[in-house]
Order: sequence, then C-alpha cells, then structure tokens
Amino acid sequence: MEIIVFLIFIAILVFLELVWYRAHAVDEISLDVSFSKNVANFGEIIEVIEVAENNKRLPLPFIILKFETPAVLEFQDMTNTSLSDLLYREDMLTMKPFSRHTRRIKAKCTRRGYYSFTRVNVSTSDLLLIEKLVREFPSDASITILPERLKCEDLDLLLSTTFSDVMTKRTLLTDPFAFAGIREYQPFDPMKNVNWKATARTGELMVNQNASTSTRQVTFFLNLEYYNPKRSDDLLEAAISIAYSYISELAERGIPSALYTNGRDCSSGAPVMFEMNTSSSDMLRRGIELARIDMTNEVLPFAALVDEYLPSTSVDDFVVVISPRKDDQFKNTLMNIKSLRKNSLWILPCHKEQMRTDEGISGVKKWEVAGHD
Repeated sequence: MEIIVFLIFIAILVFLELVWYRAHAVDEISLDVSFSKNVANFGEIIEVIEVAENNKRLPLPFIILKFETPAVLEFQDMTNTSLSDLLYREDMLTMKPFSRHTRRIKAKCTRRGYYSFTRVNVSTSDLLLIEKLVREFPSDASITILPERLKCEDLDLLLSTTFSDVMTKRTLLTDPFAFAGIREYQPFDPMKNVNWKATARTGELMVNQNASTSTRQVTFFLNLEYYNPKRSDDLLEAAISIAYSYISELAERGIPSALYTNGRDCSSGAPVMFEMNTSSSDMLRRGIELARIDMTNEVLPFAALVDEYLPSTSVDDFVVVISPRKDDQFKNTLMNIKSLRKNSLWILPCHKEQMRTDEGISGVKKWEVAGHD
C-alpha cells in the first residue's frame, strides 16, 4: 500500500512539475541574435552575436538557441551547424536563474547582398526532460554585404584607358579662373596647383581644383539580363563587382560617374541607379545600392533602359556598357549606343572558353571570370 501511495505522490509531483514548466519555462526568456556591423565588405570576417537571458527564478536544465541564416555567411566554426539552402545553427547550454549567456561566432561574408535572420527561437524542457518547449523571437537584424572590390590587371588597363581619355579632355578645357575647391594631390596634378596653406594645415599635399568649362564624365549602363537559357548568374555577379570597382576607382581620382542598371532593389523593386557624382564619400551609398540588387526579381528590358537614359547623358561622356549578354538583340542596342556616343566601351564578363571568340563588334573588352556555366 505504501508503495502505491508513494507512486501516486511521485506522479502528482511530476504532473505539477510539468504543468509549472509548461506555464513558465519560456516566460521571461530573451534572445537576441545580431550582426557585429550593418554593412560589411565582401570577404570580411564579421561576428554573429548571441545574447540569451533567463530573467526568472526557475532554472532551465538545458536551452537550445537556434537561428537560420543565409549560407553566404561562412562560419569559421561549423560545430552544431548544418547546411542546406540555409545555415542552421544550434547552441545548447544550461541556464541558471537570472543568468545571461553571450557568444560571438565569427563568419566570413562570401557573397554580396542584403541578408537577415529568417527565424530565431529557443527550445527547452522541464527538469525531467519529459516535454520540449519552444518559443520564437522576432529579429530585425540585417547585414548588407558590399560587392567585391576587384584589384587586377584588367581593371588597371581599363582605368588607364578611361583615365587618359577623360583627363586629357578635362585638362584642355579647364578654366583657370573658376575655383572649384581643394582636394588631395594626384600624380597627374602640376605642382603650380599645390595649395601650400592647405598642405601645411592638413599635413598632406593638397591642390586647388579648377572647374572645367566642359567636364568629362563616365556613364555606366549595367545590363543584368540573363545571358543563357539556364539563367546562370555567375557572370551577372561579376558584372556588378566590375561596375562597383570601376566607379570606386574613378571616384578616388575625382572623375564623376553615373550608373544606370535594369536590376531592381530587393525591397522596393525599383531600378537601381545613381546620378552623376564625383564624391568618394558617396561610394558607401552606391555600394549599398548595388549590394541590394535582387537577381530573383525580373529586370527591366535593357533596350528600354538605354532609350530612356542615354539622351540625358552628354555627347562627350565616356559610356561604358557592362553586360554578359551578347546575343543579336543586345548587339543591336549596343550599336545604337555607339552611333550616338562615339566614346563608348563594352565590357563583356565571360568564362575562359569564350575569351577567344570574335563578337563581330568593335570596342569590346573581355573580362575573364573563373569557373564555367
């Protein structure tokens, strides 16, 4: 009889324990998963920060912190991490009453884009591990990974061609009586333009910048239409990186540039484009806008983009078209550009096997991209 009473007593305790944990186990638990920075460079190592708190007297035998994040974040420590279309991360720990847990996980940014956590939750159990209890948490943490900034011989050659053409035109048309400001010295600046007072004040060689009577500038048209039936995007990603690297280098040299693309923003769906600007400080905004292009959104027809925005450019602009697409329809659009803007260049991102093919059109610079489609 005593054994039966004892078992009934134990059963009541187990039932009460289970009811209590069901009601309160996930109460007053907080979980925050965030990135160490909002904007990161391609290839940069950042931190994913987990902060969990148990703000009550009830101890938790274990707690599993789980979040899902895009696979473009390459964790340096893949322990407790599984990979499919997303990265699934789980960390288990024991939480005492009124305790706090913080963990920093290093991750490498391997692809440009705008990313956020898709799901963050906590799972725990009662003391006897009878029932699993789960609570989901909202998360507004996000990160923008900028396009890759390329450094290679191809870019140096392009810059040399663009730089010599644009600066020759600017030098011939510079108005010595029109003062436009002070900037850092560049190798092409004559010593007579050095502003010695500004140099002494800043500790760096500074020069007076004269306005040009006809400022030469560079206009980019970035075509992100698919270039093969498989709808591959390797060359499209390369095209975005080329555009970002090109305009960044021009900004550092004081050459204004504008960019028009048929790619759309991942949130608004609006076409991504920015007007003429020579400020290198504006490059972060431009990089963020290029990073937010969503390749899954339907792009605008490239011919329509050119028809709308080419007339707004100057006849003296150096026009650069960046496009992996190279079919007859695109080439007709390109020929239209060349007929209206004599100073134009087509940059064709392509794989090694395409480097020796003849595109049957002048003013083409092929840019080799590793891999194949």
